[in-house]
Amino acid sequence: MKWHGFCEPMEIFRYDTIDSSNDECFRHFDRRQMLPFAIVATTQTKGKGQFDRTWYSADAGNLYVSFAFKPQQSPEKFQNFSIAVAEKIAERLQRTFGVPLTVKYPNDIYCDGKKMCGILTETRVVGHEIILAVTGIGLNVAGDISRFPGELQATATTLSACCKRKIPPGEVEAILFEIIEKLLPQHASQ
Repeated sequence: MKWHGFCEPMEIFRYDTIDSSNDECFRHFDRRQMLPFAIVATTQTKGKGQFDRTWYSADAGNLYVSFAFKPQQSPEKFQNFSIAVAEKIAERLQRTFGVPLTVKYPNDIYCDGKKMCGILTETRVVGHEIILAVTGIGLNVAGDISRFPGELQATATTLSACCKRKIPPGEVEAILFEIIEKLLPQHASQ
């Protein structure tokens, strides 16, 4: 499947279950996959967060997507990309669904004091050049929070819970692709 909003179509690879969408991006790149591309998973067995934390993602109904691309910027100038993504996602979801969202810097989105979304950008650098950037987004859309580990049930939420109505993950996926489409020309070569 391809997303045709970009200058060149973005290849999309879909998985029911995967270890980590970010890790799969690095594996695809190593197999010479052309940039840009995206990995979308229904569930992950080893979802990742910042500082080697785990992102719980075993529950279907949420959205786990990673975008792979080559930035135009130096590593120093590119380091705030996750912040830009978090701000744009929060702004767009707030406008689209009418829910109050806040960004907890550098890479989390909260609704009513509970975490709803996390963004993790990882890079591969050769010399002083980023040859690959992978931005993973874990967004709790409509999963069942009661199935989350006990300690997360009190601190996590979903977009559907915030909206008080069921939101289809596909609707939010399209929004994420639109956001990345707008941000990449500012940050990446096509």
